[in-house]
Amino acid sequence: MVWIQAGHVGPREPGYAAQTGAAAGAYGSEIGFTRILARKVVTRLRAAGVNARLTPGKVTPLAARGAVFVSLHYDVPTGRALIGHAVTGGGENYYHGEGFGTPSPTPYADSAPHRRATTVSPAVAARSRELARRLARRYRTAFTPAHGARTTFGGVQTPTANPRVMHYYGFYRTRAGARVLIECGAGVTDDRFLRRTGLISRVVSAGVLDYLRARRLR
Repeated sequence: MVWIQAGHVGPREPGYAAQTGAAAGAYGSEIGFTRILARKVVTRLRAAGVNARLTPGKVTPLAARGAVFVSLHYDVPTGRALIGHAVTGGGENYYHGEGFGTPSPTPYADSAPHRRATTVSPAVAARSRELARRLARRYRTAFTPAHGARTTFGGVQTPTANPRVMHYYGFYRTRAGARVLIECGAGVTDDRFLRRTGLISRVVSAGVLDYLRARRLR
């Protein structure tokens, strides 16, 4: 089973409900983009014989098992495309209220309550990095100026480089064997590329299939 999350699409996760995503860019907003892209990725995976399922921002069902969890997003106009993955240690991010301010590994005094967290074992972390690498190999072939990309592809992030994506809450709401987050580009800046949801869904689904074949899961 493969879980594909449409980033920020409601209903959103308790403790992160104010994080509605970028308010501009391809399809009008990040939510408009992730809703379309997630459906296309699921359709491609199902056509390849994979039991692929959608989840909104609030991971549903909580603690669901599976082979893969992929959360789809795009970054702010000054950001870039990159891939984060679940790592051991540190746990999920906390914010002020329902998702404001700088991410923290410990709650703020005014952090909204979170749902029960799952864990990231060393085995899950290793598989997540493997999935991220396979997705990155596919993604960099598409994220090019010829396809409308104007920023750079940051590739797979290091464990300490970007806590926002390496300690994403979704990694702690599933029991999937490998868990990643893809920032598909920078909203507004990379809009020509981000409008190519057919191309993006093709390389994302191909990366997932590469991983499943390597693990002999299909």
